[in-house]
Amino acid sequence: MSRKSRGRSHHNRKVSSGIIRVTRKGLGFVETPEGEYFIPRSRMRGAMDGDRVEVERLSARDSHRGHKRRGGNAPAKGGRRGGDAGGADGAGGAWGTSGAVELLGRVSRVLERAHETLVGTLHYLDGLGVVRPHDVRIAHDIFLDPHIPTGHSAAEGAIVVVRITTYPGRLEAASGYIEEIIGQGDEVGMDLEVIARAHGFETVFSAAALTEAENVAQDDALLKRRDLRDRFIFTIDPADAKDFDDALSLDFIDGQAVLGVHIADVSAYVAWDSALDLNARRRATSVYLPGRVIPMLPPALSDELCSLRPHEDKCAFTVEMTLSAEATVESCAFYLSLIRSSARLTYDEAQHILSTPLSSTQQPPPPAQQPTPPARHSGLVPESNGSLADNNGGSTNPSCPPDPLPTKLHALNRIAQRLTQRRVARGAIEFESVEAKLTLNEQGAPTDVRLRGKTDATSLVEEAMILANEQVAAFMLSHGAPMVYRVHDEPYAAALEELLPTLREFGYALGGAPQTSREIQAILEATAHKPEHHLISTLLLRAMKRARYAPVYTTHFGLASTAYTHFTSPIRRYPDLLVHRLLKYQLAGVEPPQTMTRQLGGLCEHSSEQEREAEQATREATALKLCEYLAKRLNERFTGVITAVNPAGFVVREDTTTAEGFVERVSLSAALIYDPARHRYHDPDTGKGYRLGQPLTVVLRESDPARRRLIFTIA
Repeated sequence: MSRKSRGRSHHNRKVSSGIIRVTRKGLGFVETPEGEYFIPRSRMRGAMDGDRVEVERLSARDSHRGHKRRGGNAPAKGGRRGGDAGGADGAGGAWGTSGAVELLGRVSRVLERAHETLVGTLHYLDGLGVVRPHDVRIAHDIFLDPHIPTGHSAAEGAIVVVRITTYPGRLEAASGYIEEIIGQGDEVGMDLEVIARAHGFETVFSAAALTEAENVAQDDALLKRRDLRDRFIFTIDPADAKDFDDALSLDFIDGQAVLGVHIADVSAYVAWDSALDLNARRRATSVYLPGRVIPMLPPALSDELCSLRPHEDKCAFTVEMTLSAEATVESCAFYLSLIRSSARLTYDEAQHILSTPLSSTQQPPPPAQQPTPPARHSGLVPESNGSLADNNGGSTNPSCPPDPLPTKLHALNRIAQRLTQRRVARGAIEFESVEAKLTLNEQGAPTDVRLRGKTDATSLVEEAMILANEQVAAFMLSHGAPMVYRVHDEPYAAALEELLPTLREFGYALGGAPQTSREIQAILEATAHKPEHHLISTLLLRAMKRARYAPVYTTHFGLASTAYTHFTSPIRRYPDLLVHRLLKYQLAGVEPPQTMTRQLGGLCEHSSEQEREAEQATREATALKLCEYLAKRLNERFTGVITAVNPAGFVVREDTTTAEGFVERVSLSAALIYDPARHRYHDPDTGKGYRLGQPLTVVLRESDPARRRLIFTIA
């Protein structure tokens, strides 16, 4: 919860306000309607990361005078801020890679505090308790107020939650009292617990919610449920997944492909305003950390009752789409269903099937001998001409039932490819990302790192889910019904303009910054299979605005969709659960309760904020565990690519783990000169140096998991 600050308003001068974001180095940036302000350390006025602040513009001379007097740092011209070196936000560097901060300012007052409590380590200095926050963006220690008895007696080094009673100012330090003792810093799993607590995630369900989860009953009061247990339905998920909230089916009915997307019907068990619902509402999302999941719903629901586990009868919400030969949706139906998953596949297993050619017995017969399609449930396989043909699984022996899974997967893969092609043709952007998947032992130590990228198997599931989400959104939008949409606004033109020098440095002769999603996609396609592809893809992605939830649909820039929502993950996302409820009311012809519709705006905003917190926590936890993993490999050589260049040095993204480390300026040759315009260090005499996007070999010199920081030197 936030706290409003009191103070006299300023009537005689124009002021701007916004949320202040603080880097690891203590530098502040505030995005306002008139632009982004840079706030030096000396002009923060006690503001903390996330606070809503009022800012006053300073002249460059005033700012310079403040730096000279107080020793602050300002970003060099042409150095727009990103994250800090090795930072959890993945941006790398104390500054980003391009652009300039034109507005210099100071915080005139804090309007609203983002933190009422902080998580930190307790230390005693001359008998006085001091809590040092774990969030490196919070530069203020919290002194324990000896006049507030709490009943908590914590030892040196304890991890505690401190409630702030006095915020830092120009003339006073921050103070507070211990609200909770979490444990000692050396306990197993405490590092991830600290990250979870620092982001305000609830890690314990209320007693009322747990009781409801154990005694929950199915509610089908609005709509009847269809029995689909005779259909061949299957799930594809990560190997370590427990909450299976989506399943697929593909059937051939009256000569047409019918794609079924079956989603766990969580709303049948979680009633609006129930204890379960209120807990899920506050959490808004499940949080996935390395080796740990903080679920939105109690495990009795998320892992058991609602999870679409194989060979168990489950309640689902089905989107059934009849597709043309070109995989366009010709008709669509939404209904409650009862399903029984026939198979549970991991992504690797599905990819193995897709990588294995179908046997000759599984290929469709020649067109002249094509049998009349049965009414239901035959597998679809791609013909050599690219169309979809019917096949009963490929076996000619009726006493040996065929395995329909390979033919269905191959047919779904062909459909997914056509859906992808059509999305890109209409202007969708296809960003490719690689994420590190860590394996931890029982002590919470990382033992292995695998890189997970996009495959045919992941694309198959993704395309089916996108299509279902679009159909649900379009249906609700056409009826003007109350709804939660997923929107993605166009990026700021200035953010794209800042990328031009970088793109030109790589030799891409652009007349101007990309203006449309098609132009952005064209850049991605032009860089495909080139060393700089990942870097340019990352820079373009950073220039995008964040997608968010909203009760009114505007646009989805990234998908180039005319209507979009999130319907397919109600076990782990609260907006999806809301969408299920709203769709049920619309299908039943019943108005949703006003207590629900009145809150849609606030719930959308809260869910968007929680999503951001979850993503940030995941990045921090991953960076922490990668530092731990690489700490065993000090002085080893690694290959990587430079992802950010700034006056303090440059960031290198290591190839085998995606970990980012910093090469400090002091470790480089004194002959090298920093060139911010071209994002490089170069020697004017030899022409040699280091530039953005350059592959190179480095040596790991230091790993600091507590600060999530790696230090490299040039090999």
